[in-house]
Amino acid sequence: QNRTQTSTAARRYCFENSQNCLFVTHNISFQQRTNTLYCSNNKMMTKKIPSLPPLYFQGLVQEEEEQQSTSNASSDEQQEPSLLLNLPCELMQLVADYADWGDLARLSAVQTPWKNVMDDAANYGGHTSKWELAEALLEGTNGLARNPARALSLLKDLSGINESENEFTLVTNKQPFAPAMSRLSECYLTGKGVEKNTEIGVNWLKAAYKYSDCAESAHQLACMYEYGEHGVECDVYAAAEWFKKAAELDHLEGMAEYAMCCELGCGREQSDEEALEWYMKAANAGHTVAKFSVGEAFEEARGVPQSDEEACLWYYKAAAEGDEDSKKALRRLLDIARIVVPGVGGLLNV
Repeated sequence: QNRTQTSTAARRYCFENSQNCLFVTHNISFQQRTNTLYCSNNKMMTKKIPSLPPLYFQGLVQEEEEQQSTSNASSDEQQEPSLLLNLPCELMQLVADYADWGDLARLSAVQTPWKNVMDDAANYGGHTSKWELAEALLEGTNGLARNPARALSLLKDLSGINESENEFTLVTNKQPFAPAMSRLSECYLTGKGVEKNTEIGVNWLKAAYKYSDCAESAHQLACMYEYGEHGVECDVYAAAEWFKKAAELDHLEGMAEYAMCCELGCGREQSDEEALEWYMKAANAGHTVAKFSVGEAFEEARGVPQSDEEACLWYYKAAAEGDEDSKKALRRLLDIARIVVPGVGGLLNV
């Protein structure tokens, strides 16, 4: 998520001329946001092949043998053993080890003992398997046809949240899972596999923030209120509030955006001191443009005593990461920059 690099003058022009254009950012899709959320919040396996317990098919054989024994004892006719009993369990386990979700779905239709094989694989693999199965059903991948209804059912089960009449509460003894809530939000906001409903979509994001401290969901909400996405009414105060919530959870872009809210007085009272505080936090966490903004604050004495030397140090940090505005600032302060940052000429090619 890279913020478009613009000068402060341009950003202020943007604010002064349109309340709907508070922050200049690159838009990314809900799918990208959700995948990022899943990868960053849950360091789980990334394999696409579902797995089953090591003795899974042996257990099925034993169950069928018991059922046939009981059936034969109460019947005059002896039933022939099914194909399942004639296949080595090791062979079936090997097949399952290389199967994708589509293969398991086809196996489940071969004969009755295998009917639950796909659900058993999802349950055995925990959150990872259920997540992958839900994604496969939603997108029609991994050998499965699209089945949005079942995908949403899996996602709701994964979320750990009860939804009743747009009321969201925790399921007892179940861990809330923010990526599933974010994905459900996308489905409702875009009408993917379910009737479009902006209110429910927004509330799924709020639930992810409330029950999972999900910084990414808070940032998504802020962007929606900022740009008026998915039919949400633009609200500068709500945008600032949700940027702050994301920033307080150390969301990198959230910290930089909330700093701008403080700097420009967007949706909250203007404060150079608070702006610098949040720019510093974002800069120290690695946000390139925030480093430029810190340098700018020192150069213009906004929230801090004026210091061209300190400004050059911050401009250099951002310029070394490719920030063009910082390079322009260093050229403007080149005499001081040469003293403070030896070798700056090489970076600027001067």
